[in-house]
Order: sequence, then structure tokens, then C-alpha cells
Amino acid sequence: MANFRTHISVGAVSSVAVAAVGFYFELYGPTTAVLCAIIGTLGSLLPDIDLEHSKPAVQGFFAVSLIVSTLVTIIYANRHDADKLLLDSLILWAGGFLLLRFGVFELFSRLTVHRGMVHSLPYMAMLTLILVCGIFYGLRLTAFVSWLFGLMLFIGAVVHLVLDEIYSINIYGLRLKKSAGTAMKLFESNKIVQYGCLYAIIAVLIYIAPPYGDFVRAFVRIGQNLH
Repeated sequence: MANFRTHISVGAVSSVAVAAVGFYFELYGPTTAVLCAIIGTLGSLLPDIDLEHSKPAVQGFFAVSLIVSTLVTIIYANRHDADKLLLDSLILWAGGFLLLRFGVFELFSRLTVHRGMVHSLPYMAMLTLILVCGIFYGLRLTAFVSWLFGLMLFIGAVVHLVLDEIYSINIYGLRLKKSAGTAMKLFESNKIVQYGCLYAIIAVLIYIAPPYGDFVRAFVRIGQNLH
């Protein structure tokens, strides 16, 4: 599979390119474009939350926790006007960082096996929908922005999975390594119950997700402009 440096480098370049396209077609402003690039880059590290405590993983999870908690705090601060806003923001930042780094990532690294269910398209889709719903209902941003950030996270994750599949090919020997097919997967026959639950969660998240009409229409307009 690809190493940490390759994942974050390719993920960052891909995310910046996609964010730049949306900005070029005036879907959003420069601030949103920067946030899209950051979220896409973070998404390119997301499938490795099941990784053991290697140095790159620890450094990557630290960076992700720091950046995400900072972004959430900035969004919160921009949408609230209160006397204790500074204190509230600091508490939110610290709480978010500790929850992500020593809660979410620690739990995943202990309970999951690398290249297991986490390394799959439906699992990334579930995390994407959780982000969309969290942004819409938690941060109360628009449905368009919620789906936009969710899409960027998913694109980054897919870039990661594609890289892992590419690196599972022995180019010189023209043969597949044992890791082939363990990243870009939709289902595993030996985990019927687990994947059944996973797809059930996805269905529920789709049901409660914010409306996506404005988001789809924006990309339809881009398609029309290209013709």
C-alpha cells in the first residue's frame, strides 16, 4: 500500500485541484475553497484510522485532530456573538481536539484491523454522511455547504483507496499482491452481518440528511456551461 507521505501529498494536490475547479465556476468563495481543500486532504488520511500506532499514523491523527478542532472552532466563532465567546471557543477547541485524538482515533485503532471494513467505500460513505449531518444539524450551515464538505471528504478518501489499490500491483512482475482488492471494496462475504448493519446505518443517514437539491443543481449548471 502507499505510505503516509504519498497519501497526504496526492490527497492534498487532488483536493486543491477539485476545490479550485469549484471556485473557478463560482460555486463558492475563496474561504470555502480553502476549507474544501483542507477537508479533502483530511479525507485522504481517513481510511487509515484503522492503522496501528505507527509514527506516521500518530503524527497524521494529531494533525487531523488539530486542524478539525480548529476549523470547528472558527466556524462556531463566526456564527455566534456572545460575551464569553473567547472562553467558549477555547473550551470547544480543546474538547474537540481531545475527543478526536484520544477518543475517536484511539478507539478505532484499538478496535479495528487494518484493511478491514474501514478500508471500504461504504464505510467512507457512512463517515461522509455523518459529516454532512453533523455540519447541517450541529453547526447549522447550509445544506449546500454541508454536502459540499461531505463530497470533498469522500473524494479525499477515495483517492486514498485508489492509491492503495495501485500500490497493490507489482508493476515489474505484472502480478497482484496479497493486498489487492482490500481497499476498493463494497462487501466482504465473511462479514455479512457487519456490512448489513453498515448499509442500514447509511440508509438511515441518507433519510435524515439535509436536502441536496441546491447541491445537485449547482453541478448541473456547471455541466451546462461546459457544453
